[in-house]
Amino acid sequence: MNTFKANFPKILLQNFLLLFALFVFAVPSAQSKEVPLSADEKKVLKSLRITPATQWIEAHDFAAKMKDATTVNLLDYRGRFVLLNFWATWCSPCLKEMPDLEEAYLEMGQEKLVVLAVGMGESVEKIAAFFNKYAFTFPLLADNKMEITKLYGVRNIPVTYLIDPDGIVLGRALGIRDWASPDLLAFINSRLK
Repeated sequence: MNTFKANFPKILLQNFLLLFALFVFAVPSAQSKEVPLSADEKKVLKSLRITPATQWIEAHDFAAKMKDATTVNLLDYRGRFVLLNFWATWCSPCLKEMPDLEEAYLEMGQEKLVVLAVGMGESVEKIAAFFNKYAFTFPLLADNKMEITKLYGVRNIPVTYLIDPDGIVLGRALGIRDWASPDLLAFINSRLK
């Protein structure tokens, strides 16, 4: 017991030094990476009313069924720019922006840009009926149990995430946007080079 009391300051100092060493060496590796956006790119996104990401975030992979019940994963589209759009058949602002998403998708070509429209709370059957009525060509995905919606923390729609070809979230837009804007398409093209 007396030995413990005599060695207590030494043990305390050793523990302190160990914790300090862990802090010094572990914290830098735990810090987040910087967002891969230049100051000019951030300005472009802000001018388009798209909130640039403030930290490096890799997009969460997910699996979802399309209108024909085939399953796709977000990772299937690596190497292309992705507009991950959350919408619902009952959401009139969502329906209002879909023609612009279609125009961007057709203008850029699916080799460069993919629009993934996640139907929040929608079944495969509802997605198929919606497709038959409107005939958009980009992938419409069912999220009946709202698993993808929860994964991305979506509470209000429409909301769209801009994901670069490496799977990094570059920005987010809440509400309607002109997705076929020449400035946005030029930004996307610049990220593909």
